[in-house]
Amino acid sequence: MKRLLLLLLLILTFLLLARSTARANPPDYLTYDREPADRASELVSPFTELVTAQPAGRLGAFSSEPFFQYAEFSLQPRLYYRSVQNSSGSQEAFAVGGSLSFATGWWRDTLQLGVTGYTTEPVVAPNGAGNTGLLRPDGEGFSVLGQAWAKVKAGPATATLFRQTLQLPFLNGNDSRMIPNTFEAYQLEVEPWKFFRLNFGYVAGMKARTSADFEPMSEIAGVPQVNRGTSFAGFVIGSEEHTFLGAIGQLTWDLFSCTYVQAGHTWRYSHDFEIRGDVQLVDQRSVGSELLGTFNTQLYGAELTASYADALLSLEFTDTADGTGIRNPFGGDPSFNSLMISNFNQAGEKSYGVGITYDFFKLGLAGVRAFCAYAYGSMPAGRWEEEINATVDYRINTGALKNCWVRLRYAHNSSSAPVPTEDFRVIFNYMINF
Repeated sequence: MKRLLLLLLLILTFLLLARSTARANPPDYLTYDREPADRASELVSPFTELVTAQPAGRLGAFSSEPFFQYAEFSLQPRLYYRSVQNSSGSQEAFAVGGSLSFATGWWRDTLQLGVTGYTTEPVVAPNGAGNTGLLRPDGEGFSVLGQAWAKVKAGPATATLFRQTLQLPFLNGNDSRMIPNTFEAYQLEVEPWKFFRLNFGYVAGMKARTSADFEPMSEIAGVPQVNRGTSFAGFVIGSEEHTFLGAIGQLTWDLFSCTYVQAGHTWRYSHDFEIRGDVQLVDQRSVGSELLGTFNTQLYGAELTASYADALLSLEFTDTADGTGIRNPFGGDPSFNSLMISNFNQAGEKSYGVGITYDFFKLGLAGVRAFCAYAYGSMPAGRWEEEINATVDYRINTGALKNCWVRLRYAHNSSSAPVPTEDFRVIFNYMINF
């Protein structure tokens, strides 16, 4: 209760100070790929397309062909320190690594190729370092060709083939460690109109964040020595700026199906005042041979976000059905109260959350942002959990160190279990384009 009162005091302080500089944050896994929104209408959802800018020509002096002219090497070093204390004891590690990417431009606006290699190596790795998720489970480093893809475009349709990243609900990179999840997949995206997008695909295997090996989706889900893949199909209509509806169905053959639906609408009362409401539904159930056992569960969620003069505050609620919790073996969970440690989606759990972000630009600290979140969940038989997250970012957007980003994160999760969990992280990211 003391932590809740303290968090509410911090939130009120942020609202009084922020005025034109506060932003809310989405489910935790989405914060690693995108900048926070300025207004309620700009909040991202799990269906928001991740757009990267076309690089400036690097090889134009040698060729006018866009396939070579817009080719780019990208080096993204990462340093990561993580310390975790929980019922298993204390674990910590300091790792260094990152990624090196190469992508061509488009050949005749039809074909593009790309590869990305990842590596993570221990700098400080005492006993238990493997439990931090920065290295292999044995605490050793590894390297892997995580992406090797070809894109083929024809009209409004683009196919992406072989090793690639995916950014879908429950099927995504979840890039919160040294190396993201990547997938051996074959997907087709079709955008016949500006506000309507379709996506179909099949995922044969996945490389988890702590592994150099691509394994069948069934093995990643917890059924060894069985080779089953995951099919998916989804659509998005409208836009988060006004009104949108997104839905996707995923089927891991003979294991389980997962359906995710989210809809939202933004009400604009003036230039400064916006309110956005979102609802979500998750349905998961065993299918076919039911190799994971027989289960059937749902999650319902609602989120209300209000922004005034760019100050923004969000409130969340989720309710998970009895029987079994929500599974997310293939990536980050899009549940509205998904935080650093807990997703607040155990069987029979009802959760309540609040989140806010503050930009220190007007205080003379350009590039410094802080966001915090709190969630409380109640479960059957008197069980409960609560979690506080706090994050401070410093991003350099000009000069020689442009694209340098330092992030400090802290989370504390306590529950009806006797031992709480504490998680402290220091992350350094940088991007250099050649």
